[in-house]
Amino acid sequence: MKNKKITYIIIIFLIIILIIISNKYANKNISLSEETIYSNKIPKSFDNYKILQLSDLHSEEFGKDNFKLIEKINHINPDVIMITGDMFSSSEMEDKNMDETILPSFSLIKNLSKSYKIIYVTGNHEEGVDVTFNNADYKKRDRNSDNSYNRYINKLKSMGVIFVDNTYTQLTKGSDSIDVYGIYYYTAEQINSNYYLKYNPINKDNFNIILCHDPKYFETLADNGFDLVLSGHIHGGIIRIPFLGGLLSPDIAFFPKYDKGLYSYGTSYLNVSSGLGNNRLFRINNPPQINLITLKVG
Repeated sequence: MKNKKITYIIIIFLIIILIIISNKYANKNISLSEETIYSNKIPKSFDNYKILQLSDLHSEEFGKDNFKLIEKINHINPDVIMITGDMFSSSEMEDKNMDETILPSFSLIKNLSKSYKIIYVTGNHEEGVDVTFNNADYKKRDRNSDNSYNRYINKLKSMGVIFVDNTYTQLTKGSDSIDVYGIYYYTAEQINSNYYLKYNPINKDNFNIILCHDPKYFETLADNGFDLVLSGHIHGGIIRIPFLGGLLSPDIAFFPKYDKGLYSYGTSYLNVSSGLGNNRLFRINNPPQINLITLKVG
């Protein structure tokens, strides 16, 4: 009887070790999620337009200088890359005098910017640093102040990266266009008061995309005229349980409503990327992910 118990304990121990090893291997391999968005508001010239979404890198590296990630993106060859925040962790930038160029996100975006148009909205980790160094009120933030975060932003801007924090830009093809908005993480809490919309008027006849790091505002954003919301933040629920989905959000909410994948509400869509990196908690049954969203007329 005692020998049987020992055998069971050894088998369980080996299974746990096997799960840990296989999960560690899985977390170094990038999965690709592909979704297609149909809308009669999409201009004909944007039919089959490919958006590559990156989110929540948290300074993870896939090969030296992220060459494996870059290689995978180059194979997809998207029309545009949209970044939905948390490309580093705030703890990495506590010293305002640090060298921002050593961040894996900086070198990754620098390399990608040579080949692709990049639109970037920051997440809670970027904004946490921005608040600390530059001001809690986004309208008072001085990008000329010398600190690591401002240098990070300004240098990427000089490479052509478009930041859409509480502003918007347009994608154009010929005479057709699509509007792309972004919202600061903390401003999103005020979306119901029209605080954001007051400064960013929306033409509801256009196809409108918004990059919003936290997906919990999806229904409000849809009600205000956004056709496609791109989010991250939830990390796929960190631990994914078969048939139940993601266990936990970074806000310590169990089984978050929008954890990973494509959702719809009315005629609007939300795509939640489970992201690429870890922050404190280790992914289980939840491999790193990039997302390809293809626009289709119809």
